[in-house]
Amino acid sequence: MTTGKTMPTADIADANMLESIREHARWQEPCECVEEGGLLMVAGPNAFPIGYRNCAARVDRNVPARDVLERAREFFGRRGRGFAVLVGTGRDEDLESVLQPAGLRQRMDIPRMLIEGPIPEAPLPPDVRIERFEEERHVRDAVGINAEAYQMNRLPPEEARLFFGRPGEVLSSRVTGYVAYRGDRPLSTAMTIHSDPGAGVYWVGTIANAQRSGLGTLCTRLATNAGFSRGASVVTLQSSPFGEPVYRRLGYRTYGRLKWYVHSAPA
Repeated sequence: MTTGKTMPTADIADANMLESIREHARWQEPCECVEEGGLLMVAGPNAFPIGYRNCAARVDRNVPARDVLERAREFFGRRGRGFAVLVGTGRDEDLESVLQPAGLRQRMDIPRMLIEGPIPEAPLPPDVRIERFEEERHVRDAVGINAEAYQMNRLPPEEARLFFGRPGEVLSSRVTGYVAYRGDRPLSTAMTIHSDPGAGVYWVGTIANAQRSGLGTLCTRLATNAGFSRGASVVTLQSSPFGEPVYRRLGYRTYGRLKWYVHSAPA
């Protein structure tokens, strides 16, 4: 078995990204998740083609790029859906040479980042407390935060909420999450998906009137260190372009890009 000591850092980060797709499939209701022949495909609760829902990702780099496209077309075509193909630089460039001529449109191009050691803790503002995910109310509060926050990334609130149709599934040993509160009001959140020997930080968000207060950074610190406290050798995240400088200041470095190529649903 390959260990974190011999597995390349970027491969550990890539493996966590793939595990995050499987994890998101567990949270959605209904959801089909099929992994066979080196390809991972997820058909979620509606037909919206996006990463983590109605998407295809190559698990085995040896699967020919044309096979990826043909199999995704067949799988989602049977369901009358479009789909997104995830393309990571450093592992999937050959996919682009097939997807672009086939008419798939690039919808996303974001930094992939990683860090290889814990981040120093920082003090909380005196009127803020942070709670770890322990009950479904924490998950619901986190979803509410991100339904608002991810509108900045052009994700409609109802689409953000659909990722969490099974909130109880988020309360597993595979996930660690945090919510920052002022009084009873949820303000900011972040979560960690664990995938030995790595971990990844996902769903970092802050409501509009609490942004630029440092709460997102505090939650990111906690989520990052939760990965290392569980033995991860690498913690990764996929950043929005405007978040990249913030994560760099925390010690993350950019090691590649993640792109989505989208095939529209049949007319």
